[in-house]
Amino acid sequence: MPETSGKTRIFRCFSCAEFNFQNAKKSKNMASITPKPNGTYLIRISCGTDATGKPVTKSRVFKPSKPKLTYQKLNRELDAFIKEFEDEIAEFGTQGRPDRMRFAEFTAKYLEIKKPQLSPVTYTFYEQVIRDMLIPMFGTLRLHDIRTYHIQQFIQYLATERPRGDGNEGHIAPATTKRYTTVMRSIMTLAYKMEYIDEDVGISRQIEFPKADTPEVEAFSAEEAALILEAAESEPINIKLLVETSLFTGLRRGEIVGLKWEDIDLEKLTLSVRRSIYKPKASKAKEKPPKSTSSVRTMAIPARLCETLREYKAHQDRHASFLGKAWQNLRYVFTEEDGYVMNPQTPTKQFSKFLKRHGIRHLKLHGMRHTSATLLLANGCDIKTVSARLGHSDIETTNIYLHALENVDRLAAGTFDRVFKTEK
Repeated sequence: MPETSGKTRIFRCFSCAEFNFQNAKKSKNMASITPKPNGTYLIRISCGTDATGKPVTKSRVFKPSKPKLTYQKLNRELDAFIKEFEDEIAEFGTQGRPDRMRFAEFTAKYLEIKKPQLSPVTYTFYEQVIRDMLIPMFGTLRLHDIRTYHIQQFIQYLATERPRGDGNEGHIAPATTKRYTTVMRSIMTLAYKMEYIDEDVGISRQIEFPKADTPEVEAFSAEEAALILEAAESEPINIKLLVETSLFTGLRRGEIVGLKWEDIDLEKLTLSVRRSIYKPKASKAKEKPPKSTSSVRTMAIPARLCETLREYKAHQDRHASFLGKAWQNLRYVFTEEDGYVMNPQTPTKQFSKFLKRHGIRHLKLHGMRHTSATLLLANGCDIKTVSARLGHSDIETTNIYLHALENVDRLAAGTFDRVFKTEK
């Protein structure tokens, strides 16, 4: 039986029965006990292997009824605890009793289920939030014990106690708080669907979030946009195309470098967004689907951009012919020197250097997306059309650009003057 030396001792419990789980090896199950400094014991039971041959182990923490028990009493309590644990596994399988499932244990199952459904970037974010935020807060709680007020306490903690992750003073922004809470809600919703809990507390309307300030939209003015286009005329064709594409389409950075020639119809003057590019750490740039279903879209583009695309295609063909077999014919519009898909960070750097060369106020490349939206709205384009061009899933997201227009109200009033103009 176990010792309290801090070492793990493997033993055959007197009450252990032989198990015949699917894919399990035909041997007697062994339990291991690891004494912990806090007086508890970590119990692990081998449950054979899964369909891939990977060993399956279930674990649970045992806490004695009293701090100091005799060897015999500790032995009896452990024996009873392990027997109950084994019986539970025998009845419910490796998933265990739903009412005993703890949050930390379920999150491992959650990530396994969600991994094929999420983009690599989103999955990494979810994994980080679970590890750094949620498990420290909810890890030891049983799923069925988590209530709406626990989630509300988590939100309050983020808003008032949790420091920012960028090292700056203050607490986590309301928008970021909502992103973190979205992960928690998704976990609890899946737990509900899998019948680990009786109520989906994640979707409770009682949860209140900190009021978010209207995000500040950084965009170039119409005068600055005209200056940018003029400056681009003196640049190499790849920079000129980057500037015009970002301004005339409002595409996200990843969507720009994800464009292929089959996405562009120079006769119909249209451009389609079918993919995005991301760059995992320590890996080359890769394709992924657009941000949402709304992000898959086709839009009209100006004749000016089509002419630049034709000029750039001729340039790219000459470059490909020069490289010969070294050219990666992957059909991307924006490429690295060898034709491979461009790192999405590259256009950001190119745009920054471009602005510096011409002495133009610095904004990130994403500022061209904002500029595209504000210019369209300022010149009478309806918000629904702008929202569709930007690939927003919710028109409310597009509304933020209205706040960037100082003369929106005046423009609206002018519309009535034009529509209902009467002679005096």
